[in-house]
Amino acid sequence: MTEIFKVENLKKKFNRSGFQLSVDQLSLLAGSITGVVGENGNGKTTLLDIIAGETKANGQFHYFGIEANSHTNWLELKNNIGFIPQRIPRWYGTLEQNLVIKAALEGISADNIDGELDKLLDFLGLQEYRKLNWTEISTGYRLRFELARILIGNPRLLVLDEPLANLDINTQQKFLSDLKKLLAKKDYPLAVILSSQQLHEIESVADQMLFIKKGEVLYNGNLANISLDEEHVYELQLNDRDGHDTETYFDSMGYKVCIVGPYYQITTKQSVSIFLKTLSDNDMEIKYFRNLSNSTKRFFNN
Repeated sequence: MTEIFKVENLKKKFNRSGFQLSVDQLSLLAGSITGVVGENGNGKTTLLDIIAGETKANGQFHYFGIEANSHTNWLELKNNIGFIPQRIPRWYGTLEQNLVIKAALEGISADNIDGELDKLLDFLGLQEYRKLNWTEISTGYRLRFELARILIGNPRLLVLDEPLANLDINTQQKFLSDLKKLLAKKDYPLAVILSSQQLHEIESVADQMLFIKKGEVLYNGNLANISLDEEHVYELQLNDRDGHDTETYFDSMGYKVCIVGPYYQITTKQSVSIFLKTLSDNDMEIKYFRNLSNSTKRFFNN
């Protein structure tokens, strides 16, 4: 696969706090999704800011096969990077108006704008929202709109800083599905890197993972190579289900079930992605979900 981004010996130190981020090596490949997992304040956002060209750092950087140095035209380089920060900047006007402006800035001719927007809005399920403004859509649709706005520019690298934060489980799954479809659909090389505080949010889509603690990379590689806890504990609430039928189903699947108020606490050896897919395949709509497992705690304890 084509290497979209590579860095070696990355170092970033903040003199005031003394915090330092160190990454020996990181490579992002076309057609792949890289997940960065760590608790708040451990360096995830700093790393993504550096990759997106928003923050300077020491190291050997290569973007799209070309070494980045003091002579690099960073404005041109960043035109190939789509960056969505934790807090999406507010826009004014309708979604459609903002996308038309972005398309014009990207050099798309007036004759082709409508057709290009229709394809993009159809792909991301935004057609019925195109005439709405910021205050009229949910956080999840604001995120998908921001993705649409960025995709107009045909970036080769997508950098997403905790995009799933504050989204319900169904919206998270929809957004991750959009990313996978995007990588499968694109006819040009594209790599994605995204961060999360929770492994379960991104394990189903990530091809490789970085675990970061106190600015140090504890693990960099394929998730399949990590030995995680055998049992997982999930807490969930379902929409419009008969309680007796639900318990019967859980029992038939061999899950250990504990009812705590309105919630089911399920103990199983299934990973989050498999567990959620199993529920979806059985037409169970999730209203609330939380992973109570300690599967990655050992990376961040002590």
